[in-house]
Order: sequence, then structure tokens, then C-alpha cells
Amino acid sequence: MSVSDEYGQISGIGEHQQAWQFMSAILDMAGVLLIALDREGRVIQFSNACVKTSGHTCEDVRNQYIWELFLSTESNMSVKTIFENMRKGEFPSRHESYWITKDGSHRLIAWSNTALLDDAGHVEYGIWVGLDITGRKQTEAALRASEERYRALIENVKEGVALIQDEKLIFVNDAFISAFGYDTSEELIGRNARHLVDPCFEQQFSEFLSTALDKKSWGLPFRGKCTAKDGREFWAEKLSSVISYEGNPAILITVRDITDNMLWELTIKQEAEYFRSENVKLKSSIGERYRLGDIIGKSPVMQEVYELILKAAANDANIIILGRSGTGKELVARAIHDISDRSDRPFVPVNCGAIPENLIESEFFGYKKGAFTGAHMDNQGYLHRADTGTLFLDEVEDIALNMQVKLLRAIENGEYTPVGDSRQCRADIRIIAAMNKNPLEMVRKGRMREDFFYRISVIPIKLPELKARKEDIPLLLEHFLQIYSDGKKMPTIPSQVMDALLAYDWPGNVRELQNVLQRFLTVKSLDFMKVSGDIPSDVPLMIASEEMADPGHGDFQTTLENVERKLIIRALEDVRWNKTRAAQMLGISRRSLFRRMKKMGV
Repeated sequence: MSVSDEYGQISGIGEHQQAWQFMSAILDMAGVLLIALDREGRVIQFSNACVKTSGHTCEDVRNQYIWELFLSTESNMSVKTIFENMRKGEFPSRHESYWITKDGSHRLIAWSNTALLDDAGHVEYGIWVGLDITGRKQTEAALRASEERYRALIENVKEGVALIQDEKLIFVNDAFISAFGYDTSEELIGRNARHLVDPCFEQQFSEFLSTALDKKSWGLPFRGKCTAKDGREFWAEKLSSVISYEGNPAILITVRDITDNMLWELTIKQEAEYFRSENVKLKSSIGERYRLGDIIGKSPVMQEVYELILKAAANDANIIILGRSGTGKELVARAIHDISDRSDRPFVPVNCGAIPENLIESEFFGYKKGAFTGAHMDNQGYLHRADTGTLFLDEVEDIALNMQVKLLRAIENGEYTPVGDSRQCRADIRIIAAMNKNPLEMVRKGRMREDFFYRISVIPIKLPELKARKEDIPLLLEHFLQIYSDGKKMPTIPSQVMDALLAYDWPGNVRELQNVLQRFLTVKSLDFMKVSGDIPSDVPLMIASEEMADPGHGDFQTTLENVERKLIIRALEDVRWNKTRAAQMLGISRRSLFRRMKKMGV
């Protein structure tokens, strides 16, 4: 007969009681269950760990058969069979059974069973040691379910998926196997992933894997040729992410066949390059270009400028535009940008002479919040705004020497550091600079660094002054009159006014011409602002409105034709009526000259 001892345990093992208490105390500390049974299968010892796990006290289980001990229905018979087999000498043994605890929950217990024999060799006591494995089983089940879901997902995605560790493949899905022309995963597992890439791209692929490990996140995609089992080459795009696999970092990559896309892109690029070159040829073959973008002029010197613009736009080299104020340097810069491959990207004009020296670095490179007094928020500089586009530096000669050094570094390698920041930023920009001074003189005087000048002036374009292309004045006047007429009939330019405009040397160039014309249209008086030495003696400083009565001219078109007639006659007289040379001087074809001479009765 078993009785409860002072610790709430059931006694009955007699001389083994002290050993029981010692063993029970140790196993309790480890959370291990311990039950002792008599030869009939009744409970005579029930450890504290059993009490905690089941929620039942020793009194609850006293003299109960082990197979009746809060077991689930499906466990009853199997436990009874196990005990019977133990009495027959089948021990030690192992089994699992569910306990129904006092609160109704089910706990899965893994048991190890053995027996103590009497002197006759018969089973006297059964000793059952158990471990609650409910949590472990639940975790295993969850892991299996997760693995099954993950594998089902991986196997059913269209992209190839592989897991790489130390550059070796340790997992591949069916799509990956198929993409490379293999039959089973065993043919790929353990192989070096680099060997699946075309030799020309192996180094790039190794760097792709190294970068992925360093960043431990999704990185930039790898694009390159891969080689299938049968030697077939195809283009693939690979994305990477670092995950933990068996306690070590591994690279998970997805592979997508982009052969069709790459062939299409190459075709588009080839066609675009072809059409661009044909476009340049077509534009270059046009003998009489009256304008390019917003630039107006058909003179020979302007035809040369147009040629340089087209050539400059066809590549990505840095450009410097040289010319006096008012010659249209920004218009040329915009024309180059609009024709180039960067036409759909930003065009950022900067007047370098208008930026205070103490602010120029922060204006170009940007700054971080708190970098200096007044920097209340982050600000992006000109280089960031012009990224992938064109940065136009007007009056570039006004940039201080110390800033030229910093800009030179940004131009050379595309890297710069915002003020107050430690990280480097990158910018892909094309520089177009402009000056109204002699750059070599600036270098000689030490006001511009030689290396900076040569870096920004790969392609120089020199713009002519207006006095060197006076045959363009009628075209410019017509252009400005169209702007100022606001859709109405263009006003008349009397021949006396036109003669004065053609005779003047225009030190302020096209900008001055535009201002003089605007004043004429506003106050009906032709007024040249006197600048010492700029106005020839035969050009009046002002022609009053009453002096401009010209009833013989009805509109600007008639005036324009008269001016054109005078220009043709003047050119013919200058070359003693050699029509070929006259056509060259006027910047038109010989056939056009004949046609116009016939039309004008020359």
C-alpha cells in the first residue's frame, strides 16, 4: 500500500526511498518527469515535475493504473500493452503518449521505461522517465510546414532560385536547373557558381557576390552572359540577398533569362546610333540653316558654329563656350543639351559670378542639416540636381582657385562630399562651361588652374560677335518682331533704320540688338546708347520718329527683301561678281544665289 510522504510524494519503494528522492530531485531540476509503478502497474511515486506538468497532485493519482492516468483515448491501450510487455521482460523501451492536463490541454511526453527486479528475477517496480516534448514537436511541425510552403513557393516561381555558400551551389530550384539545361539538382549542387558564368563575366560575378555579402541586403543586379550545360549562351539578370543557412551566411540569388530583352536593347541602341549619325549627316548636309534650336543665323560663321554644336552633342565630352556678352552662350549650351542623349535629363544653369565665395561649395555640393549656422535642413546642391544631365557653368572664370580643385575632383571621378557630411555622393554630369574672357590669359595670370581649364574645355566653341555676322541681323530682327508682335501684324522697319542697324558694330551683340529694337517699338525712336569708340561716325546716335517716315515700305517682309538685295549686291561687288565666291560669302548655295538674283532682278 502506498502512502504520501511529507513532501507530497507517494511512498512505497521502501529501501529504495532515499535513492528515489535523490534521483527525483535531480531530474526535477532538469524538468524531467519520473514515475514509479508497482508490479501491477499502479502509481507509487509521482515526482514534482509530473505534478507541475499535469496539474494533478499525488493524491489525484494514488493507486491509479498507469494506463488510466489522464491519458488520451488513443494512448490508453498502447500504454497498457507497453507495461504488459515490460512485465514480460521487454525493457528498456521507449514510447510517446499524450497527457491530458488538469486544465484540459494536451502535452506530448516522450517516455523511457525500465524495471527493477526482485530476487526471483520478476519485475518488482517499473521506472518511467519522461520529457515534455510538446513545444519541440510544435516547432518541428511549424518548421516542416514552413519548409514545405517555402519549397512549394520556390519550386513554382518562374525565376531560377539558388543558394550559394562560399561560391558553391547548395540549393537550386527546378527553374534554375531548367534554365541551365541540367536534368537534376545533383548535377549542380556543390559546383562553383562562377563556372556557370561566361569567363568574360566571372570577375564581375565574383565582385557581385562579395558586394552582396558585405552589404547583407538586396544589392545591385548582375547582368551578364551565362553558359548552359550544352554550351548554349544566354543573358541573365541576377539579384542577391544574404540569409542565414545552418548558422552561416549564404547568398540567395534569383536568375531571370533576359536574352530577348538584351537583344532588343542592343537593337534599339544600334538603331538609335544609326539614326543619330544619319541625323547629324542630314543636318550637316543642309547648306542653308537659318536656325538651330533658339539660335538664329545663316551666316558662314554661324554655319561653322552649328557644325560644332552637332559634333559636340554626339558625344559626352565637356565643352567650353567662348564669346563676348550677349552672343548667346547659354542658347548654345541648351542646344547641345537638347540634341544630346541627355535631352530628357536636367539642364541646370549656374551663374558662377553671382554666388558669394563663402557659399559656393555648399551651393555646388549641397549640405547637411547643422553643417553651419543657418543650415536648418538638408539641401541638395547643383551637382545632385544635374545628375545624369548637364551642368552649365556660366562665367566659370569667377570660381575661386580652391573651389576649382574640388570641382576638378568631382568632374574627374564623379564623386563629391556634401558640406557637413562624411559620405561620398556620385553624380553623372556633363559640364558645359562659358567664359567671356581669354582663358589662356586667365591661366597665365594664375586666376584659373591649368588642369581645371583643360578638363572643362575638351571641345571649345567660339561664338562670333554680331559685327562679324551682320547678314544675320534681318533674321534676328524678324525673330524678335514675331515675339513682340504678340500674334498681330509685324511692325514696319524703315530702310533708313535698317541701314543704321546694319552699319552699327553692336558691342553688346545680339542682346543689345534686342534691347534697341524693343526701345524702338516702344518709343518709336531708334536710340543707340553711346559707348565711347563703339559707334562709327556715319551712324547717328538717335533717329527721331519724324525722320523715319518711309511711305514706300508697307511691311517688314518688303524691308527684309530690300536688305537682302543690298547684301547680295554688296557681296557680288566685293568679289567682282564672282557668283561662286559670293555664294560662299553669303553662306548659301550657288543655285540659291542664282534663284534670288533672278527674283530680285539683280
